[in-house]
Amino acid sequence: MNPTRIIWVATWMLEHLNFGRDNEALSGDLLEEFRGGRSTGWFCRQVLMAIWVGLGAWAREFALALVFSAGWSTLYPLWRFLGRNWLFRVVPDRWIGLGWPYSTVMDLSDGILPAITFVWLGLLVYLTLRSQVMRSKGLVVSPVRLFLGLSSSLSVLLVATIGLLLQLKHPVIDVKYVTDETFYSMFHLFAIRVPLALSLLVAVLWAVPGTTGLARRQRISQSNVGLDNRFNFGLYRRQLRRVAILVMLSAGALHGQPTGSPSHSTEQFVAVEKDVKLQVLDWGGTGRALVFLSGLGDDAHVFDKFAPQFTSNYHVYGITRRGFGASSKPVPANGNYSADRLGDDVLAVIEALKIDRPVLVGHSIAGEELSSIGSRHPEKISGLIYLEAGMGYAYYDPDAGWIVLDMLDLRRRLDQFQDGAMQDEKQFLNELLASTVRFEKDMQQMTKETASTAGPAAPLPSRPPIIAAIQFGEQRYTQINIPILAIFAIPHNFDGFKGDTDAKAALIAADFARNSAQANAFERGLPSAHVVRLPNASHYVFKSNAVDVKREMNDFLSKLP
Repeated sequence: MNPTRIIWVATWMLEHLNFGRDNEALSGDLLEEFRGGRSTGWFCRQVLMAIWVGLGAWAREFALALVFSAGWSTLYPLWRFLGRNWLFRVVPDRWIGLGWPYSTVMDLSDGILPAITFVWLGLLVYLTLRSQVMRSKGLVVSPVRLFLGLSSSLSVLLVATIGLLLQLKHPVIDVKYVTDETFYSMFHLFAIRVPLALSLLVAVLWAVPGTTGLARRQRISQSNVGLDNRFNFGLYRRQLRRVAILVMLSAGALHGQPTGSPSHSTEQFVAVEKDVKLQVLDWGGTGRALVFLSGLGDDAHVFDKFAPQFTSNYHVYGITRRGFGASSKPVPANGNYSADRLGDDVLAVIEALKIDRPVLVGHSIAGEELSSIGSRHPEKISGLIYLEAGMGYAYYDPDAGWIVLDMLDLRRRLDQFQDGAMQDEKQFLNELLASTVRFEKDMQQMTKETASTAGPAAPLPSRPPIIAAIQFGEQRYTQINIPILAIFAIPHNFDGFKGDTDAKAALIAADFARNSAQANAFERGLPSAHVVRLPNASHYVFKSNAVDVKREMNDFLSKLP
């Protein structure tokens, strides 16, 4: 490289990458030495040494802020626990039910507020603890610096959390998992400390006077922080614009498709009742129709990579249930999220699009919609495919039990007992006793499984109203006379489990026993069902074992009349 070019690059690095002070003067001194006969190599070594020394001084100067940020981030699980009943539903459901982009901005705000309030509280604690030291040095936290600290921490938290999701390779990489309350209660809980610590560190560096290097880069110094209101107004406006753009981009990602190759699907919205429209994706294709239904918390885009693999022989659709994704989000009331109501939504889409007897493919909780339609309107479909969706909400067996349904049954009978609504007291008491025994059995099984896990149980987060309405809107289905393919993961894959070997073995054994009992009951109670058991698969079986699932589905579909 030309020596002149090398000197130019080294000078630029010294002036822009060095955290020290008086970089322009130092650059001038080095250039004067260079013109006096010093070599290019000497000049570069001096620049690198100056950057290294400046970085060390900067690290020593802000070591306290770095240590405090890292330590404060460890308290986030406690913050989630203390605020579980009041902190996480700050946005009313009727606001989230607005149209896009307002709904996604509200949804994003609802999820990010617990984290950003924790960061801002940490900044307040830091400033309080350091107030006496700053006063002794004549340092004052100006409104401009405080504003920049708060707004910049929000930007860093959004970007860093999105980066964390990509690094963790969640089964569905989507910004919406920033807002998913369950995200922070999974094993990712401690990984979120990284975005929190970075966000708090940036807030401290902006808010506390004396960050000369950082201030210079943003054209803000101690000498101009107190400029007139017009400058401050312009600064506020520019910073708010940056944050607003970042929030809208995040909302766009929340509304959009998961990371990965494009799905080449078209989108439409189908009305299923007054003021309720569902997002429907159409991946194209010809032949018999396949309609994919996603699991709890997902939208139809979760099938973006899997569903298009069937378009060569089938016309493939995907439906996002009410309450999620871009579909309408009516406030839970009067059973509008019950299993049969959700099943009726699917039937309404089928009728509106004039789809002739499709095969329904459901993942996870979508099993209740499949069973609702299969048991009430088998004439409207050709078959059902349960992808890890054949649990108690899809087929209820009294011997295997299902704690939610057994709890609802017991509560109903206790209400009848309290109201005195008994025609035959002896028969009623026998039924109440049987219901109590079933629920007690469920509780004993859950207690046994909980005891097999290592360490103390994590506090359970409060259920969002829509998720609670779906879970407690489950119904019993026992008769489904239509061709069925049911794929179970038995046992599930626990490679990510961090406990000791014995605890992991106990967890796998409990998972195997519970899911085997349900799969056996499903197979025994529904003679038209073909049950496939895939060992060491994930709950997202169509992702972890895509080849196996595709093979079984094609074989099943080829045999349908």
